[in-house]
Amino acid sequence: MPTIHLSLPEWMYDELKQKADELGIQMTDLVKLFIKKGLEGDFEKEENSEEKEENSKYDESIAFLEAKVAQIDSLLIEVLKKLQMLEEEKDEEEEVEVVDSNQS
Repeated sequence: MPTIHLSLPEWMYDELKQKADELGIQMTDLVKLFIKKGLEGDFEKEENSEEKEENSKYDESIAFLEAKVAQIDSLLIEVLKKLQMLEEEKDEEEEVEVVDSNQS
């Protein structure tokens, strides 16, 4: 995915951080949401304000849900890694038990 580097004034960064925290999403997701809203606003001027407000709520909900899915995905990957480690440890212990019982 293409990336951009963005320098912001401290006050703007703080406001974005606060808004992202309020929504429970990452700042990058919030910036993407604002960019999307801006682009849609420029190209869809005939859309009435009520529809824009409703779409805005949906966009915020979608951004929130996407962020939560990313968090859950990350947690699931960690759980699967730990599960794999535990299974490997169990297999090693079973190998040791088999070797020990053969030596008796």
